[in-house]
Amino acid sequence: MAPTQYRQRRQYRQRSAHPAGSGLRQLAPVTDLVWAPGLAPERSSSSVSLDVEALAGLATLYGSSCVTPWSERDEPAPTERAYELLELSEDFEVWVIHWPPDGLLQLHDHGGSSGALWVVSGALGEGTVSSGRTYERRRIGAGQGTNFGPEHVHDVVNTGPEVATSVHVYSPPMEKMTFFTLGVAGLTPDRTEYRADPAWAP
Repeated sequence: MAPTQYRQRRQYRQRSAHPAGSGLRQLAPVTDLVWAPGLAPERSSSSVSLDVEALAGLATLYGSSCVTPWSERDEPAPTERAYELLELSEDFEVWVIHWPPDGLLQLHDHGGSSGALWVVSGALGEGTVSSGRTYERRRIGAGQGTNFGPEHVHDVVNTGPEVATSVHVYSPPMEKMTFFTLGVAGLTPDRTEYRADPAWAP
């Protein structure tokens, strides 16, 4: 396969009061994707969905070598989640997310994509819902991570007193995310957000 030019870097900060809401404020100029000659941006039939072990390896690699924790930046601590898109290809995407204390992303899926996350600094709590509708939360500390398949639904929150930084890898790149509330009848969809939305972020 001929090499393609997908690499870009974007940084966003979430503006809405609810950390899972839409509406993002751009922090840095956005550079348009540079596509290789003759390559359309639509997902190709030849694209590959990476397995969860490969995604975990990528998340660990980026998290241990390419990402600076917010605590090492000469910037004020964010009051809302901040995002940077590190890599985008036909097969996968890599994001870094900085979480303020108590920063939360409500229960959501990944639009049929598999994924992995790696905590670079701080600690995150991951909440999942079992088949028995039981909500369970676990702690993922710095230097730890997890991976998941295309049906996974979870929420993520910064459980610590400092800004947490994490790397998230998805394959194929997500096209949408559906958000849920959990009630006595199980998960109920709230809304679906699409990548085509200018306010898109994972």
